[in-house]
Amino acid sequence: MLPLSVEVDYSSVPSLTAALQNNDVVIATLPVDTPIGSQDTLIDAAVAASVSRFFPAEFGTDTDNEKCMKLPHSFFDWGLEAGFLAHPKTHTATIYDDGNLPWSTTILATVSKAVASLMSHLEETKNRHVYIHDAVVTQNKIIEIAKRIDDKDWELTYVDSAAVLEEAQVEYRKADSDCKKGLMPLLHISVLGKGYGGDFSGHLDNELLRIKLMSDKELGEMIAKYL
Repeated sequence: MLPLSVEVDYSSVPSLTAALQNNDVVIATLPVDTPIGSQDTLIDAAVAASVSRFFPAEFGTDTDNEKCMKLPHSFFDWGLEAGFLAHPKTHTATIYDDGNLPWSTTILATVSKAVASLMSHLEETKNRHVYIHDAVVTQNKIIEIAKRIDDKDWELTYVDSAAVLEEAQVEYRKADSDCKKGLMPLLHISVLGKGYGGDFSGHLDNELLRIKLMSDKELGEMIAKYL
């Protein structure tokens, strides 16, 4: 068994291969700002080390969607805490289009539970995407729930998702790209943009992995934590 941490060179297949020896599963949790292609080295090392199952760092949005696979991803509780989905503390939000686009959302704890459950369902889930969610929400629903909790008005700014995407792609391609102008808007589009497969309702694996859906009460309790 490996110790809790091993120093490796993530640009070196031999270094990673040595670290992954005698392991059956690799779960990649690379940060969202990791350079494109960095995961390839880890995949090559997992193959070289005869790892039987590799979980890529593609948690969040639907990477089987042709449009979405080119963009980064996010989580519900992180999105509230970091002000990604809205700014609960200041009661402000940037609303994409009309704010009524439904999308599947999942907290980090549920993602962890699902990954652990996958270890008991390796055959049923091999070589395919796995879909779970805690709930389906919209930006407007989040704000409506927040208003019911503390009865405060929100300051809302409306933007066009197509225009945001175009501007963000130009910024993201720059060598000295500004994260707030390039990466973060792309994150928003991957969740809140039309046509990115954000609602998983039609093909969920919740039942297989024993992931229960979040009730409206539980959703409200989660949002209340960040107000």
